[in-house]
Amino acid sequence: MQRRCYQYFLEAVDPETQLVADRAATDGSSYSRHASSAACGFGLAAHSVAAQYDWIPRDEIKQRVRTMLHSLATRAAHENGFVYHFFDTQSGERALRSEASTVDTALMLAGALTASVAFRDDSEIGRLANELYQRVDWTWMLGDNGCLHMGYMPEIGRLPQQWDHFSEHLILQLLAIGAPSNPIPPSSWNAWRREPMLSLNGSDFLSYPPLFVHQYPMAFFNFQNFRSPGGRNYWQNAVTAHKAHIAFLTSLAERYPQKLGHYGADLWGITSSDSSTGYRDWGGPYKKDRIEPDRGIDGTLVPSAAAGALAAVPEQALHTLEYQKQHFGSKVYGRYGFVNAFNPATGWVGSDVIGIDTGISLLMAENMLTGSVWEMFMQHPAATRGLHLAGFTPTNSTVLTSK
Repeated sequence: MQRRCYQYFLEAVDPETQLVADRAATDGSSYSRHASSAACGFGLAAHSVAAQYDWIPRDEIKQRVRTMLHSLATRAAHENGFVYHFFDTQSGERALRSEASTVDTALMLAGALTASVAFRDDSEIGRLANELYQRVDWTWMLGDNGCLHMGYMPEIGRLPQQWDHFSEHLILQLLAIGAPSNPIPPSSWNAWRREPMLSLNGSDFLSYPPLFVHQYPMAFFNFQNFRSPGGRNYWQNAVTAHKAHIAFLTSLAERYPQKLGHYGADLWGITSSDSSTGYRDWGGPYKKDRIEPDRGIDGTLVPSAAAGALAAVPEQALHTLEYQKQHFGSKVYGRYGFVNAFNPATGWVGSDVIGIDTGISLLMAENMLTGSVWEMFMQHPAATRGLHLAGFTPTNSTVLTSK
């Protein structure tokens, strides 16, 4: 699966810029003309994994990494260092009237910093990665309440929406706090609300419906041996959230057998994805007072939800992925690994794969197998500096430094 996922980052790119397309047809026959900044970050980390196994010659990988970093630094449109969510794969110009995104910039930077460690023998890769990190003015996106805004659009200015409750912004916050220039204050870690708070078998955990909110930060930051200033272990929080997700889908199948009867241990996993009715931001579980299934859950499965869970709940994730491949075969598993989404109840199968979902599948599979993405990223001073300044404390002999 990893090899197939990696093929995406070799083919669904502009050959001149190496900027990674947001999505591609499952058979590789076409890909979007617009790149995704987050997909570029996952691509840089994917190249870092590929180099460990010589999936293609290391020199070719390094050249692709250098080219992509140079394109991100000199072509991709940005505002004060915040790269646009989507931009043209060739020119780098803003695409789809998207925002200059704070969290997508953080994911792009996480991949760049991972690559700078993986290819530490290449000074240009390190220089470009640091240049991208240092040029970001994190304080420009900081609200008076200490929370970061989600982005900026030329038409309206800073977006009013903020990262003010639990979501995937953990990686954004820590990179912003630990930034080498224009960082936000460490107190910002405590500025966002610790909600929604849910419970599974008596264990409280923070969550938000789409499962990727736990997976994207955990692909890079290894939280397993750290506690936050409030005493929370965010790795265990993610593991509990994944188990609760499986239980939630199973309960839906039991409650609505005619509509959702196939969800269960064999078939589980939903997160933001394509569907037969367009792109959907679905997931679960929800707060206790939410009784009916929300967001139009219709039986669709998103394989990357389980693939992104490989490091957190390996037995359950491997089981459903093997089941999906065995029972649906080439309809759902092709050139770039699993399709973005499909619905076993209706027979609908998505026509595309999406770069960020392909990327998280590859990275979390590697973290399950070897932990090497964690190892590379956590070697960069930015990782431990952000954790230290935010007030995280190690639970073993791990040493944190602000240097």
